[in-house]
Amino acid sequence: YLTVFLIAPSGELSPHGDPIRLKRRPVHTSVDHAGEHVLVAYNFPSGISVCKIKGDGSIGDEVPQPDNLETGIYFHQIRATPSDKSILIVARGNNPEGTKPEDPGSLHVYGFKNGVLSSMRKIAPNGGYGFGPRHLDFHPSQPWVYLSVERQSQLIVYKMTPEGDLAPEPLFTKTTLAEPAHRFPIQGAGPIHVHPNGRFVYLGNRS
Repeated sequence: YLTVFLIAPSGELSPHGDPIRLKRRPVHTSVDHAGEHVLVAYNFPSGISVCKIKGDGSIGDEVPQPDNLETGIYFHQIRATPSDKSILIVARGNNPEGTKPEDPGSLHVYGFKNGVLSSMRKIAPNGGYGFGPRHLDFHPSQPWVYLSVERQSQLIVYKMTPEGDLAPEPLFTKTTLAEPAHRFPIQGAGPIHVHPNGRFVYLGNRS
């Protein structure tokens, strides 16, 4: 379900409107910068829902989406770009396990207009193999997108165009580990946040 809560001046929460039943288990939700739509990502299988936000903040109708949107494997985060011209979705992929081969990861850019998405770009270096992104965040004043790459313990920076697209080649790639050769048995980059002053980026290591 997708549910809205009112926040009282004291910080107390109370339900606002009826819960909306979703298609399946959601993994992440966010709101566009205009405050007009709720964005929902599903991970298994990957999918997207966009719901209108009513004037009182409650959830309105779901916006129908095209049937031909390209999706990745294991969507993990959905964010509107600051201009609301596009939506970025991180598809994590999966590590190989036993006899099961690796599922490639990818970063998807969708055009966004009146709540409707359209495919713009898929970033998947080496076909997405050896590329397992998890979360992203935006610089507050520059056209920079910071991407947490969970499965390879990396931080990648991409440049965003005025149209909301991403340049496919990264500006920078940094390891998140002091000793990259010793990242096993398990090390995984996690949530990422850019400080409001734009001078620092914080990236959690989950193991």
